[in-house]
Amino acid sequence: MSVFERDYMRDEPPRGSRTARSRAPASAFKRVMVLISAVFVAQFGFGWLADHHPFLPWGGVSMRELGQGHVWTLVTYMFVHGSLGHFMLNMLLLWFVGRQVQDLFGSRHFTQIFLFSGIFGAALEMVVNAFVHGDTTTPLVGASAAAFGLLLALAVLLPMEQITAFIFFIVPVPLRLWTLAKALCLIQLVFALGTVLFPGSMPEGMKIAYFAHLGGAAVGWLYARALGYGGQPMTYASQWQPAETARQRRERALSHVRSRVEVDLEPLPARPLPPRAPAAELDVDDILDKILLHGIGSLTPEERQLLERASREITRRDGGAAR
Repeated sequence: MSVFERDYMRDEPPRGSRTARSRAPASAFKRVMVLISAVFVAQFGFGWLADHHPFLPWGGVSMRELGQGHVWTLVTYMFVHGSLGHFMLNMLLLWFVGRQVQDLFGSRHFTQIFLFSGIFGAALEMVVNAFVHGDTTTPLVGASAAAFGLLLALAVLLPMEQITAFIFFIVPVPLRLWTLAKALCLIQLVFALGTVLFPGSMPEGMKIAYFAHLGGAAVGWLYARALGYGGQPMTYASQWQPAETARQRRERALSHVRSRVEVDLEPLPARPLPPRAPAAELDVDDILDKILLHGIGSLTPEERQLLERASREITRRDGGAAR
């Protein structure tokens, strides 16, 4: 046997080996898509999951179902649909949005965004139906609330991503992902308020869960923000305590450098600074960044003198404030 034919010299594992037979586990996105498709086939292809009315499939969630102890319907409702068009629209949105969330957030976060958005969206829709319309029996079905949650999470992560939306599936319109997400949420909000102000405007059997979409979108947005995307992570402290100003952050960083780095700045010969930079804030920021990247030893004599002057100004201002 040639040395190049041995297993450890191959670019790929040998046929029939345990490594070759192993397969990477299916992602959460693939599992969700397969499960929704399988439920749809069982529901409409064989009629196993359909009740006496096509818009009342098993697995739908409502106040009445929850009151009977069927708490699992808060999850199962996301996998059943009311019609072929309903199924196709949700699958189309999940296909374009869910894959990206899976790749960028990972399976665990994809699953949590999907479930939390769907559950909260359903809860919001049922509360509105019960207190505004007095309806506790109409079942809620479909993955649209979860899909809206995934869309908003992706929009928070990639707000400037350029996409092409097709109006009426015909007219192409280039726009940013965040713009699309805001436009869709605004449309949902307008129609949601319309159903509250004009409850009889929507024909029976054509009701759309606008509040479920808004609830799912809110969860997706909050989830992505809590992970730190789209700005400072949303925590209790960051939302209820005053935000730290840029000057406070700069002064804190400068104090940290002075306290942690043992360096003698005084023996340096005094050199006049250029008139354009009398301890300019931008120059100090650049110096701090340079220290963090390359260490204090990378500073030039002029940069050391500028750093010392900025430190003295902060000390003098703090001393004056204390008096």
